[in-house]
Amino acid sequence: MRHFPDMTEIELRFQIPESQWPAVRRWVAGSAKSVAAQERLQASYFDTPERDLAHAGFALRLRLEGEVWVQTLKGAAPDGMTRLEHNVPLGAEVPTLDVSRHADHPAGQALAALLATLPEGALQALFRTDITRLTRSLRTPYGLVELALDHGALLAGEGETLRSTPVSELEIELKKGQPRAVLEVARQWAVERFGLTLELRTKALRGDLLARGLETMPVVASSAIHWSGDMTRDDALHVLLRESLEPVLGNASQIASGRHEPEHLHQLRVALRRLRAGLRLLAEDDDIPLQALAEGAGQLSRRLTAARDADAQAQAPWRVALLAAWRAERPSAAIEPAPSPRIDVAAVLHAREVQGWLLAIIGWLARPAPEQAQDLVIVHERIAAWRAVVDKQIKHFDRLDIDGRHHLRRRLRKLRLALEMALAVPGGGDGARLSRKELETRARLLARVHDAQQKLGALNDLEIGLTQAREQLSLAMAHADVPAAAQAGFSLGYLRPRQAQALEKAAKAVKAVKSTKAAKAAKAAKAAKAAKAVKPARKR
Repeated sequence: MRHFPDMTEIELRFQIPESQWPAVRRWVAGSAKSVAAQERLQASYFDTPERDLAHAGFALRLRLEGEVWVQTLKGAAPDGMTRLEHNVPLGAEVPTLDVSRHADHPAGQALAALLATLPEGALQALFRTDITRLTRSLRTPYGLVELALDHGALLAGEGETLRSTPVSELEIELKKGQPRAVLEVARQWAVERFGLTLELRTKALRGDLLARGLETMPVVASSAIHWSGDMTRDDALHVLLRESLEPVLGNASQIASGRHEPEHLHQLRVALRRLRAGLRLLAEDDDIPLQALAEGAGQLSRRLTAARDADAQAQAPWRVALLAAWRAERPSAAIEPAPSPRIDVAAVLHAREVQGWLLAIIGWLARPAPEQAQDLVIVHERIAAWRAVVDKQIKHFDRLDIDGRHHLRRRLRKLRLALEMALAVPGGGDGARLSRKELETRARLLARVHDAQQKLGALNDLEIGLTQAREQLSLAMAHADVPAAAQAGFSLGYLRPRQAQALEKAAKAVKAVKSTKAAKAAKAAKAAKAAKAVKPARKR
């Protein structure tokens, strides 16, 4: 019988396109000196009808591995690689589920606390798997990893209600050594050699979606990230990467599958912008790797911009009102939707450079902490510099054209994200708590910046709509398409006064940002810089 230890599982999972399956299988199968083992794995996964375990990050299963039944509990994955796992071998007889088998394990104790809040007998077998797994060990300079090639199906229902979804994925798991072993194999083989895509969605999650009859996982929202005054720069970086990972990787995994909702794309871009702003705040001028990570976030966000703009235009509140007004004006006229660019966002995420960048985020989280820790003084220097640029542009707001207003909106967004993260970080780098008055002043500035950004965003959506309407009118007139020209002309007439109103509101909100003088922020940044020059680095 195999040994099934308690463990912290460190692994990465990749989806395999059909075109790459033969090549990946040959690699995992190995040579005569390193023969792979094959077994059939049949499992049932348990949860409540309300999916309480899944919401809490647990996966609970009974699986037949060869001739041995094993009950397994897995905990949440906080960094994209690490999961708590507890395996209990049960012999050859078909077992019943018993969660007390995990009572002595931290994940089991957390599960017991959750189940204590639920009705007795709430757990049910919701779906099952039937997988053929090919495994081989691979030695690297950094440790021993196991390659596991899974091929089969997730199944839910019975008879005429039976539903299935295929499984074709590669898992790279650390058996001994450093997490870098997993990352290097993933980078060299999974990404660069075979062009595979990272998969954050577990079999448990995808099986649950199948059981529910859903095609997409829930959107992972990107939430505000807050640093505290007692954090070092490395602490802040770790918090930034950890809290960005799931909204980036989770939404990216769903989009890369070929099916997603507009909100998956929106939240992915929000997370990318938040990540980029934080990295740019923290990166020293000579910190090339961290700057490259920030630039990777920016490049990916820009490559997804057109697709997101198309979604935003389709969902814009004014568009529904415009179409309703057009129907009232011309009840019998056909309605032609605004043209939207055809962008294969899944292909964007499949690109090797994008997958390599995603691995780099995980790699930063897995690296050891530096021996010397720097304070967060640098963030206020950056914020003061960014605000100075914003204030200069606001001063000439009335002369800005559409592109100028768009650039101002982006700078305000970057400033808002920076202010949000550093709200509670003192300017002197001494870890002292801010006074209530100082916090209120910063919060007021943050609110004004956010309001100005939102107003400019609403204005930008209207201006994109106007541009599209002008293009439609020009095209319709060139082809003597009278109905299309009429609709485009109506759109122009509808949007122009609303654009003027939005511009007036944006101007007022933008100038409110400038009215809070930047002198205090500049003075605080100057003092922080002076304090940094004389204060030695803290040791951990």
